Amino acid sequence: MVPSKQIRVLLLNDMEKLERTLFRLEQGYELQFRLGPTLQGKAVKVHTNYPAPGEQFNRHTFQTLEWFNPTGREDDSDKFCKLELQIAGSFQYYFGYGKEVKSGGGYIVVDPVLRVGTDNHVLPLDCINLQTYLSKCLGPLNEWLNRLQVAKESGYNMIHFTPLQTLGLSRSCYSLADQLELNPDFSGPGKKYTWTDVGKLVEKLKKEWNMICITDVVYNHTAANSKWIQEHPECGYNLVNSPHLKPAWILDRAICHLTCDVVDGKYKSRGLPALIQNDDHLNALRGILWDDVYPKIKVWEFFQINVEKAVGQFRDLLTAGSKAAKIKNDTKQHLRIIQDPQYRRFGNTVDMNIALETFIPNGNGPSDIDECCNWFRKRLEELNGERFKEIHYHQEQATNCIVGNVVYERIAEHGPKLGPVTMKDPLVTRYFTFNFEEMSLKQEEQLMHQPDKACHFLAHNGWVMGDDPLRNFAEPGSNVYLRRELICWGDSVKLRYGNKPEDCPYLWAHMKKYTEITAKHFSGMRLDNCHSTPLHVAEVELSNLQ
Repeated sequence: MVPSKQIRVLLLNDMEKLERTLFRLEQGYELQFRLGPTLQGKAVKVHTNYPAPGEQFNRHTFQTLEWFNPTGREDDSDKFCKLELQIAGSFQYYFGYGKEVKSGGGYIVVDPVLRVGTDNHVLPLDCINLQTYLSKCLGPLNEWLNRLQVAKESGYNMIHFTPLQTLGLSRSCYSLADQLELNPDFSGPGKKYTWTDVGKLVEKLKKEWNMICITDVVYNHTAANSKWIQEHPECGYNLVNSPHLKPAWILDRAICHLTCDVVDGKYKSRGLPALIQNDDHLNALRGILWDDVYPKIKVWEFFQINVEKAVGQFRDLLTAGSKAAKIKNDTKQHLRIIQDPQYRRFGNTVDMNIALETFIPNGNGPSDIDECCNWFRKRLEELNGERFKEIHYHQEQATNCIVGNVVYERIAEHGPKLGPVTMKDPLVTRYFTFNFEEMSLKQEEQLMHQPDKACHFLAHNGWVMGDDPLRNFAEPGSNVYLRRELICWGDSVKLRYGNKPEDCPYLWAHMKKYTEITAKHFSGMRLDNCHSTPLHVAEVELSNLQ
C-alpha cells in the first residue's frame, strides 16, 4: 500500500508578517497556501524563492505560484497554491494584491535527510546523539580515528568539530588566523595534510562508522593577528571607515596609559596599587578616572562646536546683509549641532540658515549685530553644555563598566583573579588594536589624523550584555565602545561587511571561499557567534551552501 502524501496548510492573512515564526517541514511534504478570511475575494499573488522544478536555488529569484481550484466553486474557500518540497533549506515567501506587492510573508525551513552507512540508510533528525570535540586537541590527523573511536563506541552518531582552520595567537578555537588554511598542527613530521584528507576522514566516518560530521563557521570576527586583515584593514572597523569610533579610541588609549602608570606604581600614593583587592582601591580608581583621565582627553570636544569660529561666520553673514532662505517646510526648525562626520575636535557645525532665521538683529548697525551675535553665542554655549552633559553621562557608564570589569577579573570569587595589573594582564582589555611603538598619548592622537596609520586601529569584537542582538554595536549611532559596555575579546577583530558585497569586496569573497571549503567537506555547519553576526551576512553565506 502506497503511503498517502503528507499535506501541510499555511493560511495567509492580510498584513500578517511571520518572518520570525519557524515553519519546519519535511522533504516529500506538499505545502499548500490557502487564503484566510481577510484575503478571500482579492486577487492575491504568492511568490517564493523555492526553485521551480529543474531550477537552481537563488535567494533573489522568486516564482509566482499557480492557483488551483479543485471544486470549481466561485468563492475562494477551496482555492490553494502549492509547493512540492523536495530540497532542504530555508526559503522565503510573500504575498500581495492590487498595488500592495507585499501584504505579508515569512519563511519555511525544509529539514535535510541525513544518510549514513554503506547502504545509505536514513539517520532521523530526532535520533541524533552528538559529541563535540575540540579539534586543536586531537593531534595529527592520522591519530584522530583512535581518539574518535570513544565517541563511536559510546553510541554517538554525530561529531561536532570546532573549527579546523589555522588559529590565532590566543589559540582560541573560534579566533581564526586564516579561514582558508587547515591548521598546520594537524600535520606530522614529513606529512602535510590538506582539506582533501579531512574530507576522506569525514567520508570514512560516515560510511564505515555511520557518523555524520559537522563543524563551525565564524563570520563575525577574525584573529587580530590575521595576515589578511593587516593587508586589508578596510575589512574591519577602523578610524578611517568608522570615524565615529575616534572618541572611544582616545579613551581606550588613555586607559592603556593608565595601565602603564599603575604598573609603574605612580598611583600607589593615591590609593591605587597594582594589586587591586578592595573597595578603597576601586574608589581610588574611580577618582583617578574622573580627576585625571577624563579631563586630560576631553572627549566632549569631539561633539561640540567651535563657538568663536561659528560666531565669526554668523557675524560675516549679518554684516553682508544675508537673510535666511525660505524653507518649504513651515515647521519651525530649532538650532542644533550638526556632527562632524570625521569626528574632529570642535569640528561640528550648525545650520547657518536656521541661525539667520532664529537670530534677527533689530537693525543693521554694529551694535545691533553685536547684540544678535551675543544671543547666538549664548545659544551655542548652551548646545555645547548639553553635549558636555551627554558625554558626562556616557563617562559615568564607562566608569561603572571599567570598575565592574576590574571587580570580576581581580576581586570576585567567581572570577579569574588575575592578580596585579601588568602589561600582560592590563587594567581592562583593550578595545582596539595598536601595533606601534610606545609613545605619549598626545603623539598617539596625531596618528588618528594619518589615514595610513589610523586604518590599522581596528575595533575588537565581543558581546554586550542585555543588548539587542539584531543591532550592530560597532555602527554609527552606537556608543557601546565609548561607554565601555563591550565585553571584549581582545584576540579578535570585528569584521565590517557593509550592506552588500560591493561595500567590502575582499571580505565577502574571502568568506565565500571559506563557506565553500567548509560545506564541501562537512555534512553540516553551526553558525558561531550568531547573536552578533549581521543577518544579511548569514543569509547570503548560508544561501551559498544551498
